[in-house]
Amino acid sequence: MDFHLLGPLEVLDDGAPVPLGGVIKRGALAHLLIHANSVVATSRLLAALWPGDTPLTARKMLQNAVRDLRRTLSCEPGSEGRAVLVTDAPGYRLRVDPDAVDLLRFRRAVERGHAEVAVGSYESAARVLREALGLWRGPALADLVEDGLVWPELTAWENSRLNALEDLFEAELACGRHHAVLGELQAVAAAEPTRERLSCQLMLALYRCGRQTEALAAYRHRRVELVERYGLEPTREMQKLERAILAHAPELDPPSPPALVDVTPLPRTDLSGTDLSGTDTARETPAQSRAGLIAVGGRATRPRRLNESTVEHKRISLVWVRHALEGHGHDPSSVQEALREAERVVREEAARFGGTMAHAAGPVLSALFGHPETSEDDAARAVRAAFAMRDRFAGRGAGPAPMGPGPACLHVAVVTGDAYLLFRPGEPDTAPRVMGEAADRCFRMLALAPQGQVRVCEVTRRASEPDIAYRVGPEPPDGWEAVQVRGQRHGAEGRRTAGPRDWTARPAQEPEEIPAHAVL
Repeated sequence: MDFHLLGPLEVLDDGAPVPLGGVIKRGALAHLLIHANSVVATSRLLAALWPGDTPLTARKMLQNAVRDLRRTLSCEPGSEGRAVLVTDAPGYRLRVDPDAVDLLRFRRAVERGHAEVAVGSYESAARVLREALGLWRGPALADLVEDGLVWPELTAWENSRLNALEDLFEAELACGRHHAVLGELQAVAAAEPTRERLSCQLMLALYRCGRQTEALAAYRHRRVELVERYGLEPTREMQKLERAILAHAPELDPPSPPALVDVTPLPRTDLSGTDLSGTDTARETPAQSRAGLIAVGGRATRPRRLNESTVEHKRISLVWVRHALEGHGHDPSSVQEALREAERVVREEAARFGGTMAHAAGPVLSALFGHPETSEDDAARAVRAAFAMRDRFAGRGAGPAPMGPGPACLHVAVVTGDAYLLFRPGEPDTAPRVMGEAADRCFRMLALAPQGQVRVCEVTRRASEPDIAYRVGPEPPDGWEAVQVRGQRHGAEGRRTAGPRDWTARPAQEPEEIPAHAVL
């Protein structure tokens, strides 16, 4: 079983939701999970479930809830991996595997990420913290809060989430990804005006993006708010940062991006160009002469040899799909078959909209638009393909749904930007590895994308808005939610193979648009 507290209370048994009953039963389970593997006194549970006056029958109602919970958590004799609720004076103890509780996994990941930030391992810290923050599905225990159960632990969790966000932004800024995190930083800093570390990070990101006046304006706005509301001046660190921005201090400059270096061993040739190992490098066949660039010590040249990795730098639209089976204990052969089916769906839907499947890694599948030729409608075709992929996985698309051993979690992100396409020796041109700013942003957005939605970056939204409708509102930190294709009925977007602008032909009278909930 898996227990989710970072959002509405949820229990999954092999990926299937478990009914939890009324507020007393759900509240008792949540409080025991908060203190998992520790004894919780009966008096403490009563106070948590009835914050005001405790009714005379409260103890009896708690005993009934515990009995129902034991029935819910019960398992067949000899099976393992379940939670066990035991009576342990002066109350109860819920024995559970820490890996089965999202709150405990979040705490461990945050501690690891904070430690890596402290020692300067920023790339690893950013990856760990993104994964940790991706466990949040909304406000913690939102359903119980709605029912009036508001516990002090929830405030501590929210502070821990904000601390993790600050560590994440520090790691991302140290990696030189100020452009990628600016929008997210602005949203979080606006929601948390009293956290000066966030304000300093926002000022630094704005400055590094070439927006010095906005960085100084952010400082002035924060100072006015602190003085008027609390009678306080900004901290010395914030004042020092403002002076450094005014002086264009060199220590504020972003770190230099690492140069792309070709690490392929140079072949030994004689003066005629003949490879001494037996390969003729003077004459290059058409198969060897891929269109692309090879980066040697950061300098771009035309590719010359088949055994050299070629790199092409261009603007693309990238679709990433994270497809993961819910629950545990799946047969390895069925998992492998499910992954093959998922790859087939992504490949087919990408091809239908004029894209290609890029290099896949584990449960993350990738489709590429803008290779080999860039088109003005790459972003719109990428979003349409993302719709089609999501619908196929949900069994609503034009093609057959992928077969698998059980239900799957699906997260989809679409990003448009500059990237490096890496072709390794012996790999087909249709499956390049994607690196650079676009891939970095897509990784972060995919970690935050809600299940079952198509989320896109600001650049993709602007480029595709004539053809794609989006949820109205301020820019969310986890990307814009793509709702539907404008002027087409649901499911029509994937009924014919499309290249650049092939799909734009519309009937004289456009069909009515469908409401957002019909797509989602």
